[in-house]
Amino acid sequence: MRFVDVRNEIVYRLEQHIGCPVILSEQIAEQPEYPYCYYSVLAPRISGHAFGLRELVTDNDIQLVQRSEPVAATMSFTFCSMNQEIEGSYIYGEDEALELAEKAYGFFLLNAHNISTANGDIVINNVGAVANRSDFIVEETIRRYGFDVRLSFVRTDEMQTTVINREIPRGNTNK
Repeated sequence: MRFVDVRNEIVYRLEQHIGCPVILSEQIAEQPEYPYCYYSVLAPRISGHAFGLRELVTDNDIQLVQRSEPVAATMSFTFCSMNQEIEGSYIYGEDEALELAEKAYGFFLLNAHNISTANGDIVINNVGAVANRSDFIVEETIRRYGFDVRLSFVRTDEMQTTVINREIPRGNTNK
């Protein structure tokens, strides 16, 4: 499994759970309406310096050498809202951002603790403390709460190879 597969699975499932967009931070794109979540990848591959497991596999008559090793990664999630009036009711951005962060926190502790996919398992190792990440912008404050998540998975690399079978002569070859 590659980190991109892990990231996509987590983002998709988190978005379904909290019911609002989960977007990559620091990208050139339209800002979604509040509330939303943005994520950053702090470390996509933290290796334990394992040599990994090497093996030969056959996939549709193609010989592959495959190397697998356990790795970890760290992602950061920030949940954003702003004071706003919607359909006659007033929403406090502070409360909405904190509520989303708490809902996502529960997702990582319960629903996403161990995610099984077709490519392998994703295990949540640690969920950091929810912290205030609010930011003052010109005249208003964007209310933000967030936390970091450490996860692990088995990274697999493959390379096509050629296998040479050598026949070992039987019997006395010293004649």
